Amino acid sequence: MFSSPECITWFAAFLTMSVAIVTVNLLSIIVFIKNRTLRSRSVYLVINLTVADMLVGGISSSNILFPEIGCKILNVRLTREGREIVWFLFYWFLLTSLTNITVISLDRMHATFRPFRHRVIKKWVYGVTISVVWVLAAMISTAITMLNFFGKEWSHHQFLWQSYCLLCLFVICACYASIIVKICCRARRQHQGAARRQRKLTVTLLIMTIVSLLLWLPYAVATFVYYTTDSIRSLFFTKRIRLNSSLLLLFYTNSFVNPVVYTIRMPEYRKALLL
Repeated sequence: MFSSPECITWFAAFLTMSVAIVTVNLLSIIVFIKNRTLRSRSVYLVINLTVADMLVGGISSSNILFPEIGCKILNVRLTREGREIVWFLFYWFLLTSLTNITVISLDRMHATFRPFRHRVIKKWVYGVTISVVWVLAAMISTAITMLNFFGKEWSHHQFLWQSYCLLCLFVICACYASIIVKICCRARRQHQGAARRQRKLTVTLLIMTIVSLLLWLPYAVATFVYYTTDSIRSLFFTKRIRLNSSLLLLFYTNSFVNPVVYTIRMPEYRKALLL
């Protein structure tokens, strides 16, 4: 177990991160809702991602309730069923965010390769897509939670979690790689305003995706190494928990940086934010 000062430090870190994530994403949602110029059909997926990230921030502070963190700051003892409910919400919101990023990459690929068809996509298509994202994430989260609750080994549910993450990562990389090739090979005569706006949005979302993955990968890689080798498990308990908590905080940061990218890359968003 950690000392009281270190426990308070971890508690403050997780709570601060949680409040910051919820605040910046809630502010982004308000900005998107209040300004019609920001509510194009392609931005619906960005708004959905912002909602998912806000919920990730809301659940992130619950990590301090688990004994694995090595602290007992709050006099709260979750039952096994209560812990599984928290884990379900944890995986649901995170998978919704990751799945939504994957869908955004597919949407950007369609906008790049089929720009005219992309412009006539109906709003209801995005509504259905967003619903599918949440339902799919809920189904996978339910399967992970059930494997964790009834399974004999923790590695079973981690295999499903890591496999889905790798699948999303492969789709994201394939989509943006093809987009980059297409943009580089595209004829320079295409200077229409709509094409320029779509290209700028694609680049913005590419930057957002890269930053998110860079913050997400260290925790994912460490988790994979933990369940496949003894290099991390051989560490002393306190060192292992410090490493896990540090990577987890970095992992949650990816839900905080998206509004920062919008502010830097989207002048209309920045202007609406300052008003």
